Amino acid sequence: MDIPKIQQYLKEHQLDGWLLADFHGRNEIAVRAMGLSSHLTRRAFYFIPANGEPIALVNPIEQSRFTHVPGRVKTYRGYRGLEADLAKILRGAKRIAMEYSSQGRLPYIGLVDAGTIELVRSFGVETVSSADLVADFQARLSLAQVDSHRRAAKLVNQIKDEAFKFIADALSSGRSINEYDVCKFITDRFKASGLVFDVTPNCSVDANAGNPHYEPTQQSSAPIRKGNLILIDLWARFDNADGVYADITWMGFAGTRAEIPASHAQRFAVVVQARDAALAFLRENIGRRPVLGAEVDDACRAVIEAAGLGPHFTHRTGHSITSNVHGDGPNIDNLETEDGRVLQTGHLFSIEPGVYFVDSGFRTEINCLITENGPEVATLPLQTEIVALF
Repeated sequence: MDIPKIQQYLKEHQLDGWLLADFHGRNEIAVRAMGLSSHLTRRAFYFIPANGEPIALVNPIEQSRFTHVPGRVKTYRGYRGLEADLAKILRGAKRIAMEYSSQGRLPYIGLVDAGTIELVRSFGVETVSSADLVADFQARLSLAQVDSHRRAAKLVNQIKDEAFKFIADALSSGRSINEYDVCKFITDRFKASGLVFDVTPNCSVDANAGNPHYEPTQQSSAPIRKGNLILIDLWARFDNADGVYADITWMGFAGTRAEIPASHAQRFAVVVQARDAALAFLRENIGRRPVLGAEVDDACRAVIEAAGLGPHFTHRTGHSITSNVHGDGPNIDNLETEDGRVLQTGHLFSIEPGVYFVDSGFRTEINCLITENGPEVATLPLQTEIVALF
């Protein structure tokens, strides 16, 4: 935790401090910021003022878990003591940041309960969202992390190609193959390549591709046959401190290019156009003005709406990516949430429009990095048409 940089940010944004509040490890942002790894069972506060020494207010039972945190550690006795001590710590502060989201519009940040917000406000302190502050200090990649992401992206793309070949070889030889077999092939290749992942990658055929969060299992998995539409979604990172995920989705067809149904090609062309519209919007605006995640979602979604497929685009356009596949930075979202966070240099996120039907689903997914020179697609090549396996 770089206290001087955080304090500089607070001053630049007219904030008197950042108050991290946690109970039972529920505020993951606070836990990560303070580097806490032990099991937490009591309320804790950590106040970083714009000027002066940070102070942690903790239960004496858990005091030893905070000795590494910069600044002073103070213990409280009972809830009355906690409230009185917190009021003293915040004395003089008028406007502070907390993990709070107005009207719950950004639940990824709204991790502090309403009662705690009420308590702080009762001291005469205005609370504002820490959304952009968190995005600045917990989601901007270092140069080493960017390098790790690029190397992971190269391998993930390679393994995607190998997975399509694995399917084609099985079908050519008459060997039975199902969705789970493909997922296992991918995870085995990840492990052999030194990559790790949180949950198993996905392979979906036909109707299963119409379910954005379908997960084949060994017990329940559809066979793959010639003529099937195939969606492969895979993500992984290197298993080290700088490891950052690469996360992509590609579409294939178990047949020749001429055999791909026209409706498949048309629907996939729409999501490609939507993806490219999002990229064009970023390239036109990044570096010229602040760009919000919600705006990029609007630019992407407008293409799908114009094609008459709006009701079939049921999820956000993209998500933040860090050492977690869903990171703490801005999401590309103005549907599920209103993400008003500013995209900054060092932010990495997916762009993954999709449309879903009863018998099929279509999605393309890339990773975009904001660099000093503008947006960069870190997971090239871009897919422009459904891959024909034969």
